[in-house]
Amino acid sequence: MDVVGGLRSGQRFLADARSRDLSALSSEQLAAEVAAVQAMRREADALHLALVAAADRSDAHRATDAASLTALVATGSGVTRREAAREIRLANRIEAAPRVREALAEPGMSTTKAAIVTDALETLPTNLTTEQRDLVEADMVAAARVMTADQLRRKARRAIEVVDVARADRIENDQLTREEAAQRQQREFWIGRPDQTTGLVPFGGKTDALTADMLRAVVESKTAPRASAAESAELKPQEKAGEAFAEIVRHLPRDGYGNHGGVAATLVVTVDEQTLRGQTDRAGVTELGTPVSAGQLRKLSCNAGILPVVMNGQSQVLDEGRAKRHHTAAQRIALAQRDQGCAFPDCDRPPGWTEAHHVIPWSHGGPTDLTSGVLLCAHHHHRVHDAHIAIRFGHDGTPEFRLRDQWRRNHRYRPEAA
Repeated sequence: MDVVGGLRSGQRFLADARSRDLSALSSEQLAAEVAAVQAMRREADALHLALVAAADRSDAHRATDAASLTALVATGSGVTRREAAREIRLANRIEAAPRVREALAEPGMSTTKAAIVTDALETLPTNLTTEQRDLVEADMVAAARVMTADQLRRKARRAIEVVDVARADRIENDQLTREEAAQRQQREFWIGRPDQTTGLVPFGGKTDALTADMLRAVVESKTAPRASAAESAELKPQEKAGEAFAEIVRHLPRDGYGNHGGVAATLVVTVDEQTLRGQTDRAGVTELGTPVSAGQLRKLSCNAGILPVVMNGQSQVLDEGRAKRHHTAAQRIALAQRDQGCAFPDCDRPPGWTEAHHVIPWSHGGPTDLTSGVLLCAHHHHRVHDAHIAIRFGHDGTPEFRLRDQWRRNHRYRPEAA
């Protein structure tokens, strides 16, 4: 079989087809040709990766002037050496995954999806049996045929679920916890100088996915279509978002951003009942599709800007959040009078920078009153949850924290009690 000759004939056919006046084609013809080219592209991708894997095994680059297969692929495909190395790695992984290899040219598949599946297979626990690995591969390939790449990427976090649900929960939650911690370390924000001509001020930065979801929920609540919004209809989407952001900033409380003030937008988070009660560590997901670790979910249950939709084991809604879960404005004022700010030892954050934390978790039946509430800044709120720091109230009602086997309180606001 003269494969090279056949491929070159196909290449000439494609070149001729591309040189036509495509505007003369009907919608039906265009749709049919797009589908045909997509099918041909999948076949070409599958063959290319199979050839690359074979070339890697036989050191085929030695028959050319290329110093390595990476250089050969990079030059021939017009990609960087890093991208070429990634392509070679994918080709070899596909060779080791027969179901992926067989499905690669099928409708709905792509090299992107193949990479997601093989990456998931590569990170499976090493103590799985061959039968279990085969089940995972078959399940992921079946999903790849019908899911979008983004959906498949989310499923890949739980690839082991088909053989061990509890283990999938632990793996996903551990991964999310690491990612969330890394994202918090990399957040940044900057504000530039005014443009000398327009007076506009550039700003930007990076934040974690959950905070982005919360900001997006607030902005979109301000840009939703309104019957009387004739003026707004003339604005581009990014201009509407810019106006919404300006309005949000204008309405922030001047003494800091706290739960007793600010905007009224709410982000919905779906959470498992056992996770909220601390009985298991199953990740949840925001209404915008962002996965959230179990620890982060339990912290969010203290935040009035978050509405948890609690599910039971049968994916039925048990609770959609209740107003009594959050401290009222009057209770927050009373907490501010008592705690004077973040109650954690040595912290100096003012009340407006704090969140009301339930000492006895609301999900465990804890009351939403002054006997179970304590003000904590975001940093120490994270620390209390992450380190499971015990909190009690002293004889005078002041919150005390169990740190290094000692009960300590914040004397910054009450120096006479030190």
